[in-house]
Amino acid sequence: MFIRKSGIRGLVAGGLCCALLLFHAASADAQEKAGPAPGPAPGAAVPPPVIGVVDVDQILQESAAAKSVRSQADKYQQTFQQEISKEEATLRATQQELEAEQQHRTLTQEAFAEKARAFEASAADFQRKGMARRRAFDKSVSAAMGQVQKAMLEASQQVAQAHGVTVLLPRNQVLLFDDKMNITKEIVAVMDKKLTHVDFPPPKVEAEMAPGAQGGNTKKKP
Repeated sequence: MFIRKSGIRGLVAGGLCCALLLFHAASADAQEKAGPAPGPAPGAAVPPPVIGVVDVDQILQESAAAKSVRSQADKYQQTFQQEISKEEATLRATQQELEAEQQHRTLTQEAFAEKARAFEASAADFQRKGMARRRAFDKSVSAAMGQVQKAMLEASQQVAQAHGVTVLLPRNQVLLFDDKMNITKEIVAVMDKKLTHVDFPPPKVEAEMAPGAQGGNTKKKP
């Protein structure tokens, strides 16, 4: 199979986790640009952190934007898988013909060798196409998830500020917490008000030249 649904889920969830890390980085960068914050007066107590928790997997399952990405990604995955299945069937039939011809010696040695080389070239081309499809699919997922990540960052900042949260942690990195610290549902609600659908860019598969071809570069399909 080209990419399992669990693989799509991993790509999307991974992107959201990265976005959550970027949330902390963006906050730190903004603070750095604004200049050093005034420190507490000598002898003054440092205010305790206000910690919030966000469940990235829940955002992936429940937010409308993430659902739209997953649904469209599944359709492209199915299309690629159908193409791959047809190509695999053709290669399998050719291989069976070669095996039959080798057993019954219906071809001359030279003719059989030529046909075997053609089969090996077709098999190698099939592998290259598979890799090109995977790269194109991953690129489209990343592009679509960029919009979901942006929406999640904005929603996280908005909800965190509303609750006075100063530290926001991913749910899968926290062993124990009070459920009142979990602001995931509020983040999803804010996201759904701003972004309900994301257009999934059609994967653009690049046709790679065979090894040793002139130039050795890749060229796109017309």
